[in-house]
Parts: sequence; structure tokens; C-alpha cells
Amino acid sequence: MNELENYFRDEANEIVEGLTRDLLALEKNPNDAGILARCMRLAHTLKGAARVVRQTRIGEMAHTIEDALAPFRDGEETITSDYVSDLLRILERIREETTKLGAAAKVEDENGEPKPTSPAIDDRLETVRVDITDMDALLEGLSEAAIQIGPLTGGHVALQHALRLAALLREELELGQGAGERGRGARLGAALTEITQSLVHADRDIGAALGRIERELGEVQARAATLRLLPVGAILGTLELTARDTAEALGKNVSFSARGGDVRLEGHVLSAVREALLHVIRNAVDHGVESVEERIAWGKPEVGRIHLEIERRGRKVAFRCTDDGRGIDVAAVRQAAKRQGLASEAETLDEEEALALVFRSGLTTASAVTEISGRGVGLDVVREVASRLRGSVQLTSKLGEGTAVEIEVPVSLSSIPVLSVLFAGSTALVPLDAVRGTRRVVAADRLQGPEGERILFGDRAVPFTPLGSVLLPDGESHELPPACSAVIVQSGEVWIALGVDRLLGTMDVVLRPLPSGAGAPAGVAGAAFDAQGDPMLVLDPAELSRVGARKVSAPVMSTRRVAPKRLPILVIDDSLTTRMLEQSILESAGYEVDLSASAEEGLRKAKARKYGLFIVDVEMPGMNGFEFTATTRADPALRDVPVIIVTSLATSKDRERGAEAGASAYIVKGEFDQKHFVRKVAELLGASA
Repeated sequence: MNELENYFRDEANEIVEGLTRDLLALEKNPNDAGILARCMRLAHTLKGAARVVRQTRIGEMAHTIEDALAPFRDGEETITSDYVSDLLRILERIREETTKLGAAAKVEDENGEPKPTSPAIDDRLETVRVDITDMDALLEGLSEAAIQIGPLTGGHVALQHALRLAALLREELELGQGAGERGRGARLGAALTEITQSLVHADRDIGAALGRIERELGEVQARAATLRLLPVGAILGTLELTARDTAEALGKNVSFSARGGDVRLEGHVLSAVREALLHVIRNAVDHGVESVEERIAWGKPEVGRIHLEIERRGRKVAFRCTDDGRGIDVAAVRQAAKRQGLASEAETLDEEEALALVFRSGLTTASAVTEISGRGVGLDVVREVASRLRGSVQLTSKLGEGTAVEIEVPVSLSSIPVLSVLFAGSTALVPLDAVRGTRRVVAADRLQGPEGERILFGDRAVPFTPLGSVLLPDGESHELPPACSAVIVQSGEVWIALGVDRLLGTMDVVLRPLPSGAGAPAGVAGAAFDAQGDPMLVLDPAELSRVGARKVSAPVMSTRRVAPKRLPILVIDDSLTTRMLEQSILESAGYEVDLSASAEEGLRKAKARKYGLFIVDVEMPGMNGFEFTATTRADPALRDVPVIIVTSLATSKDRERGAEAGASAYIVKGEFDQKHFVRKVAELLGASA
């Protein structure tokens, strides 16, 4: 599929969505000439675009819609609901054709090999149409940041001059106390004065320029983040069509309305919310809105109302879907739960607890299974989507008056607010939307019970788990200080208190997936990077609670794939994140790995067990990596075990120190390449064998 067809697919999806919304609006306002004219223009545009890329079938169907609308243009006839239904069915066939185009494109992208495809609606929600004014603002910010880099050049020149003067000063000092000491002293004083002036100049220029660049880039980052967001209006046509089709299938009269379609959020979040809302709306039409006869008997309007209210709440968006139907019969829910074995004590549940049961998989109050309902999966999907998006769902209902379902989700899953914590010398990030509070904990606050430790938080006794016990790799441990901090986290109905050394503060980070070779460490959702480019683990609160329970209830089974006849590898690094990433990469390649957090501990392990390779960091408290390497080269029992130094030190002098110490390879973290790393390990282990 060529680039032109790609553009057509995106444009066709957008036109079909617009036509769907306008045809539904025309059905409600059949005499609105403006809506009719817009429908004809959209159909005409789609026809022309299809013919350009030789999509004859789509072009013919668009032409059919255009011709079908023409008789109503002069106002002599009024379009009917049945007529609109026929046109919507043609649009559905156009959707199917554009979906095939998307599938074909992906097949061609993979050199002809078949690949699963996503529905066209999801593809469209991953494509953002950017307003020119927004793009201009972004480019203006980038240009301003580029301008601000200019003063850094002057500062760099001043620093180079200061370095040259420092070299001259060193030469003068090396001359010693010979003749001409007074003249040399004068020259040294002049050199020092020049160095000071150069450094002051460089500090002023570089500091001011960096401050301006930081501000400009912060604004650019904020603007770029908004460009990734899509308006909720992109899915409203599909939702209204779902309400209409479901009502038609059930012989009911339903009107759908929405407010807040201009609220924006990330495309993949919007796509998942759309999936949940489709179930909510079908459920409202089927179980909520009564038949025409019932509504008349109850003194209600013949047409049932379903309204979707979208509201931005800080970093979150709430979707509140209400209907004016019969409401939920709590007694019927209790009976269904008992009949289907979902709650043995259903009769004793209060109204709130009983209503919560409707989100359970398998529960249905329908008397028969139909194409629309009766299988007990609808609202269970809603709960699952909310949980997946780190959001929430609430349901309220009043018998005879209607039901409201509210789904609240974050605007973005990529940029998230987090609480930064310190444990075992490393930094971890807890998503702030899951944090319910923090407190200082001393030994007396940790209450031991048959199910483990708990601490009091308000009127709750929350299970207490040191973060290290669930996050540190097997074989490592970390004792919390006598006075530590606890982060109280809620995931669904589960509360857990994570014990950490101390709290560092809150920040916004961009969540990134772990490297492909790093596997999926339990309790870790991804990574973020600090200002120095070092990785920090972003935790998954829901998974942490499950991992903690498993570690307590069952022995840990090793999942290492140990290659036959290979000696294990010892990884030595004071950074927990680096140890975990290197361990995951090596174990994925089939090696057995032991870990040490210090060079001293590494030496003890090296003397207690035979290893095929040492991988060591340089900058560590106590003995550094150069010293560890030199020590092992001087030990007859360890001198033949190769050493790879993995460090952030990148100068030629540092590399020379590594070679002098006896390192077999030197890898700079900033230039880290996973494939090269694994090849070098295999090469050295082969040599040592």
C-alpha cells in the first residue's frame, strides 16, 4: 500500500465518522438544509478521493449516498428514519472496505506475511490531525530554544581558554623553584586572573542560556503533549449509532445526546474507553430503557433518553452515561447472584454491595440469551477497561428513574504524575493516582499477625510489605531502617502499604517500556529517566500486591534458563535498576546470573563459587570497579576469569585505566547496545571455557 492510499484510508475513516454523525443529526432534524448539504459535500469528497486512489467500490458507494440525498435538497420531500437506516448500512459497508485497506497495508509492510489487524476505528484513533496554529506554536518554541543555544557557544570558548591557561599554569608549577621565581610568580598570578575571568564569563553565559533553554523546552514539551490528544467527539458518532441500532433491534425508541465532545485525551485511552462505553450504552438500551408501552404506563415520554456527559477533571476525564429507564432491581441482582453462584450470602448484601455485583463476570438478570445481552459479560468489560487504564468505574441507580455509570480515566498513560521513593539505594516511582497517603513508620507501628505485618492508616489495618521484599531480585535483601516511610497504595479493592527508606517528592515522567531483552520484572510497569539519563523503575501497584502475596504464600521457583556446561556470571553494580536490567538480558540469553551490590560483596562471592565472567561497574561506594578488576587479576584463583567493565565513564583515560587494571572489555552505558553486549559475553565465556 503506497503513501497516497495511506492518506486516503485515514481521510476515508474521518469522512465516514462525520457522515455517520450528520446522518443521525439529519434523522432528528429532517428539515435542516445545512446538515443535508454537509452530508452531500462529505459524500462527494469521499467519492472523489476514492477515485483518485482507484478504490472504485468505495467511490461507487459514496456516489450512491450522494445521489440518494439529492431529492431532499430542495425541501420538497422529507427524509425518513428508514431512509437514513439504509444510508447508514451503506456507510457500514464502506467501513468494512477501509478496514480491508488497513489490513492490506500491514501485510505489505511485513513483506507479504500475514499479520493480525486492528479495527479501522482504532487505527484512526492512533492518528492525530494537528491544527496549523498549534504546529506553528510548537515550531516557534523549538526555534526559540535553538536561538538560546547561541550563548552556550561563547561559554564553551571561554571554558576552552580557561583549560589552556590551566595547562600553562601546570607547566609553570612543574618548573620548580629555580631562578626567575619572582617573574614566574607574576606570570602565575596573571594566568590565575585570566582563568578566573574566563570561568566567571562561562558560568554566567552557560547558566543563563541553560535556564532559558530549559524553560523553552518545557513549554515545547507541554505543547507537543497536547498534539497527541484527540477530541472525544471522534467516537460520539459510533456511540450514537450503537444506541440507535440496539434500540431498533429491540423495538424501542431511544434518543442519544452528548456534551463535552471537545475534551481531549490520548488516542489509545480513547479507543479503550470507546469499547467500554459501547457496552454501557447497549446495556442501557437493553436493560434500562423500557418498551414504549411500559413507558406510557409509567407516565414517561415514549422516547427513552441516554445522555453522555464528558468532563475534564484535572489530569483525568470522567464519562458519565445516564438513562431515564427502569433502574436496577437490587432484589433481582441478589437473586441472580445466588442462582449463578457468585455470592452465597447475596441476601445479606446492602444496596451498594449488591450493585457492585453487576460488574462481576457471568452475572446477568436477563431471562434469555440474545444477540445483545444475557451472557453476563457487558459491565465486566467496563470494569476491566477501567482497571487497565488505571481508572475507576462507579454505578448509581434508582428503581423506576434510571441508572448512571461513570468511568473516570487519566488523560494520558504516557506522561504520568509519580511519587519518587528511595529503597536499597535506588529510586522507584509510584503512580500518584494509586497513592492514598503516606506515613512515617517505626518498629512499634508494624503489627505482626497470622497473615503478616500490618500498619494502621486511618481506620484501616493495611498489609505492610517492604518494597524490597517484592521488587529485589531473588537472593538479595534489604533491611528497612528503624524509622522508615510507608506509601499506602490502592488498586481496585486491594490496599497495600509499601515500606521504603524515605520519600523523595513528586514529579511528572514519561513512561517508557523496558528494553525488549529485559523481560517483564514483576511489579514493574516500565521505566522513566532522570535529568542525568539514568533509568528509574515505574511500579505497577496492582501487580506489586499480587507479587507480594505470592512471595509470602509460596516458595519462589526459578525461571532461569541455564545453558548446559556454562559457568554462571557475576554482575556487580550498586544500582538496582542496572543489576535488574543486566540480569534480565543475560537470563533471556540463557545464562545463570548472580548479583552483588558492591565490589567487596562480589569478591566474597567470587571466592566462594566459580564464575565464568565478572561484569562490574566502576563508580561504587568503597572499592571501585578498577580496583576490583586489579584485585582479581592479582589472585591466582581468579586471574583467568574475564572482566567486563560497564560504566558511564567514557573518556580515553578511563578506558586506559580499565585496560591497565586488566579488563577484557570496556562498555560505556551511554553507548550500550544489547546485541553487542550479549555477543561480547558469549565471546568471553567461550574463551574462558
